[in-house]
Amino acid sequence: MTTSEVTGSLSDRSVLLSLQELTEDIGPADGADTPSDSNEAQSLVTALLAAGAAPATTPEIAAMPEEQCLDAARRLLAHLARDPDTAERTRAVLADPPADEQMSVETAITGAVVLGALVAWLQTKVDIKISRKDGRSQFEFRLTKNPTSPGALRDLAATVTRMLQGPPQ
Repeated sequence: MTTSEVTGSLSDRSVLLSLQELTEDIGPADGADTPSDSNEAQSLVTALLAAGAAPATTPEIAAMPEEQCLDAARRLLAHLARDPDTAERTRAVLADPPADEQMSVETAITGAVVLGALVAWLQTKVDIKISRKDGRSQFEFRLTKNPTSPGALRDLAATVTRMLQGPPQ
């Protein structure tokens, strides 16, 4: 069974619980340079897409309709299962998806779950430095995690756009 078939066969709740578990597993252990809330996480994604010359319209993930968020969650989970930096852990989670009783976290808003997992995945690809001053956040993306090509940030931004909006029609 392919990853897409596995993610397609999971209930919406299992997809979200799997993303929550993966967010904890792949995110930075020390919590350093992690967005403090969903607004800052959305700003981080917007800044990354702008830095990567992605389309000017960045979807506000928390405001996306539930169905669109769930579609994005499934695409993100499928991508995590294919990505070399997260595939092993994702496949382990998908082999035994968390059940409600395994998760102590209350049910989160779908968009917040997608946003958290997306930021955690981005942190496997780029070093993110967050500077906070006077209630504003600034982001710096350093491509030092893996050897990168000149278009790496652009490619990363395109990948994020596809996960959020789906394949071009």
